[in-house]
Amino acid sequence: MLTTVRRPRDVRLESLTGLMPLYAATLDPENAYAALRAEWGSVAAVELSDGVPAWLALDWTDALRVVRERNNFTREVRYWRAFQNGQVKPGTGLHAFFSDRDNAYYSDGADHTRRRAVVDDAFAQVDESALRRDVKRVCDLMLTHIAKDGATTADLVPTYTQFVPSLAVAAMYGLGAEDAGVMGQYARDIFSNTAAAGPAFVGLNTMLEDLIRKRTSHPGHDVLSTMVRWRDPRTGTGLTDKELLDTAQMIQSAGHEMSVAWVTMALVYLLSDNDFDGRVRGGRLGIDEALDAVLVHSSPVWNTPARFATADIEIGSVFNDSNVDIGGRFVHEGEAIVAAAAEATASVHRGADPVWTGTSRASLAFGASGPHHCPAQRISRIIVKASVEAVLHRLPGLRLTVPADQLGTGLSLWARSASSLPVSFDPVTGYDENWTSTEASRR
Repeated sequence: MLTTVRRPRDVRLESLTGLMPLYAATLDPENAYAALRAEWGSVAAVELSDGVPAWLALDWTDALRVVRERNNFTREVRYWRAFQNGQVKPGTGLHAFFSDRDNAYYSDGADHTRRRAVVDDAFAQVDESALRRDVKRVCDLMLTHIAKDGATTADLVPTYTQFVPSLAVAAMYGLGAEDAGVMGQYARDIFSNTAAAGPAFVGLNTMLEDLIRKRTSHPGHDVLSTMVRWRDPRTGTGLTDKELLDTAQMIQSAGHEMSVAWVTMALVYLLSDNDFDGRVRGGRLGIDEALDAVLVHSSPVWNTPARFATADIEIGSVFNDSNVDIGGRFVHEGEAIVAAAAEATASVHRGADPVWTGTSRASLAFGASGPHHCPAQRISRIIVKASVEAVLHRLPGLRLTVPADQLGTGLSLWARSASSLPVSFDPVTGYDENWTSTEASRR
């Protein structure tokens, strides 16, 4: 049993030092979250990175408050005291990730409503059948390359899961494979929380600025062209140049990172749980149900990026040395708070009725209902489902070559993914580089 000093209810983040780094929880979640709960209660102080502190909401109810209550918790960086006073230093991954941007992700109120409308309209016009076909075609070609010349082993992270989502997102922007690879690397660097994030933002924005100019003069039927053409029905005005750039960047980087993690974790879950894998392959559990189970039991999102308190807020539960709940934690105006999506999802299922947990879809991987709920959930599911189905169909006898606990962890505070996925499979014959999903359906 853990024994530790219990922290008082009312402390200010700027007065705290020696905090547990948030990244430590991704390396050893069971012990890290237990230690944080013992010391702080359900809302704990952690170090985001580079000595910058934040609160971490560990329970489902508290995490829901953080992601839903716009009047108390905002995404607008101008409210973050540590950013405005220079504690979040330029040149760091944290500064690059949270720099103020004119898109729906980093805004609230009327600005958010208008900017979100552009994204919703653009996604609504995506031809989902065509997207599904495009993703299947890309997957088939990549898997054909993986299994060519009688190969029976591969690491599916660098050869497959890192690239399929970027190819799909790039296709929605009307780009090819080469540009998709560049954009995918930018997205990985942006979410790495390292010094590579700043140059990656610059590189991605330069690339998108050029693409926006092309779509403005020669619009097509892609997502970016839809955003260029969009006009507010009330005012007849479109997005400013900066809003358009920041929105295009948001869709590309966030969509890529989440989809990579979901594809990877779905395959990890399938290949490391024989009963689960057998039910999927035997047809007793569909791919959609499998993907929902991954969101609940092996969330591809560790944490949702920080919100910032707009006033002094009381949230969560604090326990005294006698283990008595003495009230909520005080989060002060201007302090950052992060919803621990994976731990909060786990907490609501921990000790619950197995009949419910076996079919539960309660997850914070895409946020929660409300204005900031992820607009790409349906698009992301199409990409991930096609990617997972292709692997199961194209690589017979697929199995991990190392235990699941030796797969490593991707370098991100936000996305939860394995850093490698070494597998073996039976030899694949009868396919070549021109193999297509249409031909596969005839076999």
